[in-house]
Amino acid sequence: MAVQSEHLNGRGMAAYRGPSLQQPHRAREALKDAYAGVISPLLGFYCGITSINVAQYVATLGYDIVWVDWEHSSCGVETMTSIVQTISFFSEGMSMPFVRLPGHDHKDVAYALDAGASVVFPQVDTVEQAKHCISATKYGLKNRGTRSAPPFRLVSGVTDQKLDQKHTLHENLNRQAAVLIQIESEEGINNLDDILTQVPDIDAVWLGAMDLRVSMGLEGMWGPESEFLAAVGKYNSILAKHDMPGAGIVQGPPQIMTQLSQGRAFMIVASDVQAIMSQKQTLVEARSLMPKINSYDQGPSTPRDEPEGINKYVYLPPRDNEEMKRLNEQHRYIVDLCEGSIMSPIIQTDRLKMVADIGTGSGTWLLDLDGRLRAHGGSELPAFRGFDTSDLQFPILSADQEPRFKFIVHDPRKPFSQEHIGKYDLVHLRLLMWALPAEEIDTIVANLYSLLKPGGYLAWDEAAYVDSIDASGTPEGVRIHDIVADVMKKRNLCIDLPSTLRKSYDKVGLDMQHSIRYSSLQHPELQKVTNKIIGDGTMSGLRSLIQKRPVTPEQQRLNEQIKSLIVSYPTTHQAMNWQFCLQSVVGRCPQKLPTRDPAVVVESKPLKDDEIPINEVPINGVADKGTSINWIPTRGININRLNPTIKDDNNLNSDQISAKKLMRAKAFSDPKSAESMALKAMVTLNRYRMSYSNDWDLPESISSLRPFLEQAIRNKEHIRLVLPAFPFKSSNRTAKVLGTDPDDAERISILYLEGLCKALEEATELHIELLITSDGVMYNDLLDISDEEVWQYGEGIRRIAKEQGCSHIFFTRLGAIISDDLGSVANLDEYLRNAPEYRRQLEELLPSGFDPAQEIKTNHDVKLTYLGYKRFLDLEMQNASPDGSNLSLRDRKAITAKNMIKRGKAYSEAIKKSYPDAIRLSIHESDDVNKISIAILPLVSGNRMTPWHGALVRAVNGDLAMSHALSVSALTYDLVFEHGKPSYFRERSPLFSWEGMDLIFTYMYPTGIIVRPARKNLMYSLRDVDMAKLRQLSQKCSPIVLRGFQDTRQKSVFVSKAKEMGAILPWKEGDIMVVKDQMNDAPDSNVTTTNEAMPMHYDGMFKLITVKDKQGRERVTSDPPLLQYFVCQATTGNNQGFTLLASSRLFCRYLPNKYPINDLRKVRWTCHSGGYFDHSVPSLPLVVSHPIDSRPCIRWHEPWPKTDTKYGKASITIDNGDQSIVALVDSLLYDKRVCLCFAWEAGDIMVNDNMEMLHTRTAFQRGASRELWRIHVS
Repeated sequence: MAVQSEHLNGRGMAAYRGPSLQQPHRAREALKDAYAGVISPLLGFYCGITSINVAQYVATLGYDIVWVDWEHSSCGVETMTSIVQTISFFSEGMSMPFVRLPGHDHKDVAYALDAGASVVFPQVDTVEQAKHCISATKYGLKNRGTRSAPPFRLVSGVTDQKLDQKHTLHENLNRQAAVLIQIESEEGINNLDDILTQVPDIDAVWLGAMDLRVSMGLEGMWGPESEFLAAVGKYNSILAKHDMPGAGIVQGPPQIMTQLSQGRAFMIVASDVQAIMSQKQTLVEARSLMPKINSYDQGPSTPRDEPEGINKYVYLPPRDNEEMKRLNEQHRYIVDLCEGSIMSPIIQTDRLKMVADIGTGSGTWLLDLDGRLRAHGGSELPAFRGFDTSDLQFPILSADQEPRFKFIVHDPRKPFSQEHIGKYDLVHLRLLMWALPAEEIDTIVANLYSLLKPGGYLAWDEAAYVDSIDASGTPEGVRIHDIVADVMKKRNLCIDLPSTLRKSYDKVGLDMQHSIRYSSLQHPELQKVTNKIIGDGTMSGLRSLIQKRPVTPEQQRLNEQIKSLIVSYPTTHQAMNWQFCLQSVVGRCPQKLPTRDPAVVVESKPLKDDEIPINEVPINGVADKGTSINWIPTRGININRLNPTIKDDNNLNSDQISAKKLMRAKAFSDPKSAESMALKAMVTLNRYRMSYSNDWDLPESISSLRPFLEQAIRNKEHIRLVLPAFPFKSSNRTAKVLGTDPDDAERISILYLEGLCKALEEATELHIELLITSDGVMYNDLLDISDEEVWQYGEGIRRIAKEQGCSHIFFTRLGAIISDDLGSVANLDEYLRNAPEYRRQLEELLPSGFDPAQEIKTNHDVKLTYLGYKRFLDLEMQNASPDGSNLSLRDRKAITAKNMIKRGKAYSEAIKKSYPDAIRLSIHESDDVNKISIAILPLVSGNRMTPWHGALVRAVNGDLAMSHALSVSALTYDLVFEHGKPSYFRERSPLFSWEGMDLIFTYMYPTGIIVRPARKNLMYSLRDVDMAKLRQLSQKCSPIVLRGFQDTRQKSVFVSKAKEMGAILPWKEGDIMVVKDQMNDAPDSNVTTTNEAMPMHYDGMFKLITVKDKQGRERVTSDPPLLQYFVCQATTGNNQGFTLLASSRLFCRYLPNKYPINDLRKVRWTCHSGGYFDHSVPSLPLVVSHPIDSRPCIRWHEPWPKTDTKYGKASITIDNGDQSIVALVDSLLYDKRVCLCFAWEAGDIMVNDNMEMLHTRTAFQRGASRELWRIHVS
């Protein structure tokens, strides 16, 4: 790993230098490391102009390899030698010279190796030629070598140092230089298997694609011909068989390097010839700039006429060369933002025959897709069509691209010509918010829908400009954003286009397939690029807004502001922190177009007082005069398909249909009806999905559950979920996991799944059971994991569930599923005896004729699972021992993955047979049709690593990530041990070091930390606690609980330690508020001093002060304290009186995509309360900024109707938005992923950040001894 570190730290190939620069690099080792993934694939520069002066410049660029093409040049031996030595010396060893030889001549080989280069042999077609070539590179017959040792090549005692003292100098040199062969003909490909079998010491194989095509009678560097692609496929498969790295020249846009790097040790990505030829574009750009006289106007000086009928103002930025460069940079950035993807994984690329890109611009997306598909070696490549309203940015195509590509001028607001209707498998759009007026979105979606074949995809990747803000809040950043947003609004462009797409999709009949959101906040490593991309895009837009001849004073002022912002931007942008969010919304044309069913028609007429809207389904609360206060519409769910009782509505008359509609609507209006409870359960399941985006985007796997759930609720039947999971810890203990036993990753996962069960139980008021069926013994023998280890891991998981009080989670093993006779064994010995029989009987359950290879090709779910297995096996089998076969490790991995598919199919059939009425969950990505793919860890990023494949990594604030253990930096993270075993990594911080105390910090789920003395015999007093650290820690991950400390219930100590944290804000009763049931029935009593449950709220809401707004008007608002400080004097002791604490940080993380937090910052609400707190507090912000770090914090008081209390009620209204926000906020604050349910113990101290957290409590028995003391601290 030291080499990798050096390479990544900028030393390049100097990490692989020989003992002196006159000797070759350790190129064989570098290629091996690059192929194994120890370092990144090596990137090379092609020197076709064999000039020493050129080599001097190239050597300073930092390429890993400089390829000297001696074969196609006229230079002599001395020039070649000088070039090689120039590369080594001028780069100080950071670049390795590789020489492509003129042929196989023995002398040429010696000249290049003596110069200090590695060598490449061209046109190797036979085993005999390969043996001759390799022999010429090796010293000594012992090594099958015929190379002559030069007497004066290395200076004795100066440049002849040995790398390895155990071997001779010439044996060392044999091991240093790399030897590549080039396959450039069909004969060579046909003989390649024999060559690699019979000839050792070949380090990589280069495919000479152009010469291969010439040998086949074809033109060009690449092409779609079936015979050519078949040859390339054979080349790739032979390399894979022998686990041999390939090498080649990158074709297409830079972003396809990720795909081409698979199986390649190095790639040529640039050349001196290309660098010179690219200067033609510089000339074109320079000429286009010459007529300009306005330095602020970056647009072309001589505008071209747009085609007739197209509005030239529809595209806000200019269509010039700078804009083309920006668009290409933007594409590369988006690929990084989307973690290497260019479209949703739900789209099946192997079925694409015709692809359209709308608003194609420079065609970068299409060209990238083409490169990726070619890299995968498909036999038939799609035809590509790019549409745009102008041809100013269309690309210049190569000869091999022209037959498959066509770029067309067309305005998508107008119907497409008949030749395109119904022809496309995929229609793609991206970032058209600058171009599309809001009122025309429905028309555009309808036009695009017309292009699709049945089953075709419409994939729209779009950003909301409203999200593209300067998070630093600089005056210039705010003004830039406001100007562009204002202009977009005036032109009626969509500043939040993603939020409108689903409605448009629904109107034309598209089935929602997938929606995923990518945010730059999840990629801090891209922040510099984000600033450049968003900043450059915004600047481009601003330049286009400058009026050449401003008429009004307002236009003149705007011109001056824009010019000022542009001039100052090179300085001001350094303080800005732009954010960017991209949302991919994928719809699919139905395979068979559905008929319109009157039972789901939404009428636009005004509603009567006794009606509720059919297209909105209330969950919490009752619809009021046509405005649903609920936030979960049923659009996208075919009610008739799911409910057999209304299948025959087409046979009913209009009065009967209206009666049924009204009856069902009234059922949904009752939150306790089976209909409402079932839908709430469906939304709960949806929120735990891998691909969740919005509550109402229900996949078929969930929407089809409605009849089942409604029936279960009516019959009060319990509901079972089944999840195959928790097999065993990864076998790669050196790189991936911390050990063989479950650790904190499993603990959090079990608590997370228990939360899902509790949420479903609250939604349905039924008993929920999650059955985890461990599939460990099904796979372990394929991965060299013992049956005993599988048993012990399963026992550890069961122990965690019991210790954590997870009453909804149950476990079963394979034997109980596949055979009634085997049952579920109770001890290890019996398990070990039966395990082989489990696997044998499992094989018998495999459907007849099941072919995993065919399933992978035809079943997209299986393909996704197979690809996941292969990724997993890349590292899992990294250290696999030889198995006695002649198969390469790569082939063994593929076979293992297919065997896992077979056994998985059999296991799935067994589960279906044993639990036919259970809801099937899955940890694997899928289409969400037959099973629900759920996340099983609450990770902060999109990484879906399971607990048994890595190690848990925890930030100070509690944010969770999963990583391979070896990848976690020891500089910034500490390994935390629990019960003497490594458990997880924790971000290093002085907040965990309390002077003179040995403590354990245990993170609660979903938020908060309990701090305990490390051993029971340690008697630490509250007097000695560093309250400054306690306060700081609470502002990172509230609440912080001290448990097991002395003197906590002494009043004098409790109050004095509060003062160490900050100034005490007194109550009416004094410094301390005693929270205890006073058994007072007076309606104006403070509900805090009763045994009733309370609404979710923040403390100090009714501590009112008078402030003045910007206009000088006075208004009343709340003045909350910063911290709450508690001590528990006594508990109920009977599982009652829990304190519930909801985290704003987690609330924001789990918001539906439709409700970005910056939109919610604008929301204002009013609270009307009665009883003890008899106030009306208007215009309260829903979101405020934390005073410490400006993170968003939720300010809320839950509605509390008179029916829920005998004390003061509270009603909430939204002042400036949809009342549905009320139910959304309430729902998320009680979400099990957001809200901690805390059980007190006597003597507990709690410090809670009242800005970050909201809280409430559950009811408890009247007169119980439960007593808390609370102090507010500023």
